[in-house]
Amino acid sequence: MLKNKIFLGFLLLCGLFAACEKKKDFDPDAQLEIDKAVIKKYLDALPAGTVDMTADPSGLSYQILSSGTTPFPKLTDSIQVSYKGRVLGANNTFEDIPLDKPISLKLDALMPGWQIALPKIAKGGQIRMIIPSTLAYKNFSQGTSIPPYSILDYTVTLVDINKKTK
Repeated sequence: MLKNKIFLGFLLLCGLFAACEKKKDFDPDAQLEIDKAVIKKYLDALPAGTVDMTADPSGLSYQILSSGTTPFPKLTDSIQVSYKGRVLGANNTFEDIPLDKPISLKLDALMPGWQIALPKIAKGGQIRMIIPSTLAYKNFSQGTSIPPYSILDYTVTLVDINKKTK
């Protein structure tokens, strides 16, 4: 009986120390450097000439697959998009919105990676984006399919733009 009480007390003490453990703060600059290295390694491993990515100063890598025709979206616009999203290097997609069923989104409410990339294409355009975690969900998970610090790989078609009217 005494052994059980000591064991239970030990477990409670361990739980107390575990609960008091300070979590490491998110350092966006350090994480961006880590993400850039992972993205570079991923792109370097692809067969030569298959992907021609442009590196944005923000850390975003993108490839314009089709530029589309005017107009270009502004941050204040709502957009209709179809897309496929996956964690970089994963075979399965975590979200797939088909072209025949686009969804409407407010551009300024989206993750920073989308806000940077989508104004680079016009209506009807398509872009592939590799978004570092610092421009996506940072150190937060999104359900079971997107773990913390995930680098995201999206291919987005800008179906339509709903310009904000004054």
